[in-house]
Amino acid sequence: MKKTLSFIGCGNMAGAIIDGAAAYDICLYDTDREKYTRFLSKGHTPCESIKEAVEKADYIFLCVKPQVAPAVLPEVAECDLDGKVIISIMAGITIASLAEALGEDTAIIRTMPNTPLMLGKGVTALCRNVRVNDKKFSDICRLFSEMGEVMVVTEDKITAVTCATGSAPAYAYLFIKAIADEARAMGLEQKNLDQIIARMVIGSCHMVLESGKSPEELIRMVCSPNGTTERAMAVFEEEGFCEIVSKAMQACGKRAEELAK
Repeated sequence: MKKTLSFIGCGNMAGAIIDGAAAYDICLYDTDREKYTRFLSKGHTPCESIKEAVEKADYIFLCVKPQVAPAVLPEVAECDLDGKVIISIMAGITIASLAEALGEDTAIIRTMPNTPLMLGKGVTALCRNVRVNDKKFSDICRLFSEMGEVMVVTEDKITAVTCATGSAPAYAYLFIKAIADEARAMGLEQKNLDQIIARMVIGSCHMVLESGKSPEELIRMVCSPNGTTERAMAVFEEEGFCEIVSKAMQACGKRAEELAK
């Protein structure tokens, strides 16, 4: 018999998970009923309340912003959660804080997905508390594996994951934008320049994935002595490119810890 997933919050990330969950029955709850529109043609079931969504589900996905958690969690806590699993995608909200709000006996999986999940090319980290048995955890890991790579980590690594894969697509988008903006300033006016630069990044990523060489080795392959790339890389080094990335990731991690409080 099909298991049922209920989604509390039906935004973009929830939508990506829903689209990858063809093996399950799906129930939906969101305060913004317009978010149901894209799902109704697929036969998913809208719910009138959090209580209804929780009661119908085997697995309950909390897909709201962390700032909304104080309003949502008490309603979930009023439901009978026996035999059900809570799956949270809320950044910064720890398993301990979820268990405090929902009950210490609640089975909880915490996840950190990223937005490429929407294209089936995401990276999702997962951890669980002791109330989640191996079978149920395996089911959820398998679900996310249909949408990209899966990492099973201990919860103390989730902040690092947030910095390294959860928020990091934005870092890549900024890098693509910076290259494209300067290329335009230099007179390169192709209409699809953003896509061209993105293709360059994709190709470079495939070199990391498929060449068997480390990023350092690949850098050396491109940097001919006293050549153009070497000159560019010298500027990155002089301006502290790696230090800037490090500071950005540390700021990201600090904010994740603030949300946890």
